[in-house]
Amino acid sequence: MRRAFLIAFVGFFLLGAAWALALPANGTYDEKQHLVRAWAVWTGQWLPHDRALDASGNDTNAFTGPRSLLPADADCTWIDKPAYKPASCLTFTDDRSSVLVPSAAARYSPVYYALVGLPLRISPTNSGLIWSRLLSAALSALLLASAFALAGTGLLRAAVVLAATPMLLDLAGAINPNGLEISAAVLLYVAVLRKHWPAAGVAAALLITTRDLGPFFAAAVLAVALLVTRSWPRSRALWLPAAGGLAFAAFWTLVASRTDAVDPGRDIAATTSGAILRDIADNRAEFWVRQIVGQFGYGETTVSIGMIGLWYLLVALLVVPALWFGPAALRIGILAAALGSVVLLVALELYFAPKVGHFAHGRYVMPLGVGVVLLAGFTDRYAAWLTARRWLLGLILVTVPLHIYALARVMTRFQRGINEGLNPIGGTWQPPLGSVLPLLACLVGGALLAVIVTRSSVRPTPVHSTANTLSN
Repeated sequence: MRRAFLIAFVGFFLLGAAWALALPANGTYDEKQHLVRAWAVWTGQWLPHDRALDASGNDTNAFTGPRSLLPADADCTWIDKPAYKPASCLTFTDDRSSVLVPSAAARYSPVYYALVGLPLRISPTNSGLIWSRLLSAALSALLLASAFALAGTGLLRAAVVLAATPMLLDLAGAINPNGLEISAAVLLYVAVLRKHWPAAGVAAALLITTRDLGPFFAAAVLAVALLVTRSWPRSRALWLPAAGGLAFAAFWTLVASRTDAVDPGRDIAATTSGAILRDIADNRAEFWVRQIVGQFGYGETTVSIGMIGLWYLLVALLVVPALWFGPAALRIGILAAALGSVVLLVALELYFAPKVGHFAHGRYVMPLGVGVVLLAGFTDRYAAWLTARRWLLGLILVTVPLHIYALARVMTRFQRGINEGLNPIGGTWQPPLGSVLPLLACLVGGALLAVIVTRSSVRPTPVHSTANTLSN
């Protein structure tokens, strides 16, 4: 298990580090908000004390910070629709004089930011940002590698790799708590399925304290996973950390109550529930499905629909047989994770769209949704069937070029422009350490994971298997 953990850690870290090294400042969802929050936590500013206009002209909460923390034009790569600019439009400064720096994440739980913010505190520049990103990537890799090692069999390990979509690795390699949140949920699912309560306790505590919906996601993951295992653990190693995380989440909710949580800073056109549902059917649902695998930047950077479809096909190769071979409890668990994710997305959109406009993202429900593929990997009868068909696990090798393609597509967008043909080398902007290193890290990281999955045994593990548990 130790060897599997080390190899998986290196693999997942390299995949996250590839994104950390390749993207410009604010190169993915809301990073400008989160890196300011990370700086503030490490300077003792746990709550905002003022208001300021952000790079988009929106009035929001603000802290006191150095001018060098963010480019003055942090939104220039995506704000001018549809002529999205390459990252050469960003202008940086070494001026560390104090100014008001805005952050829409100003009242978020400090846990994630305390874990990743030290490099930004030491060097509030683009260099500090990259080191903080690498630290974020390492933390997510630690959780994902732990899940991989606990998974035990080739089938569940393949599920962990498929759950780590390019979108998850992009978030893990950025300053954004969503990446750590999803990674903690992956570990919680696997730890409960394998009845490793200390790991489940750590994962639950992290999941509960990272973002606002953490307590809901932790409860939902535990409910679904325990339904499948048909057990009720009494281990303090699980419940004490979870209770501590819940106590902190409740405390922070009281301390940092956000009266402006649904203030968009702009006028929102009037709408109705019917119009919102039609918009979901016509537009938003496709965006949600795409983003779970990969729709990058601020949603403007898409990848080939063929790449998206191929990733979902690999997922289907696990999920469909699991629904066929698995016991009733497993089928219910998979369907609950899928339907629960859909219902939550629709509910979020119905509640927030009239207040702030388009709100829900597919990535928001990934902490619950990853259970679809992870539970499918916990199917003994399917694992036994695969024993004679090892080549099927070899299909996980397909994820390697998919990861590289997604990264190359986004690199091309920021280095050359959004409408340029695929070419991640050169351009008017270059990553600080060049274009080759991120691509090489992505190749090596993806290959390490694919090879170790392919070489894993697919024979059922009798101790914590679904079939044995259900027969008791």
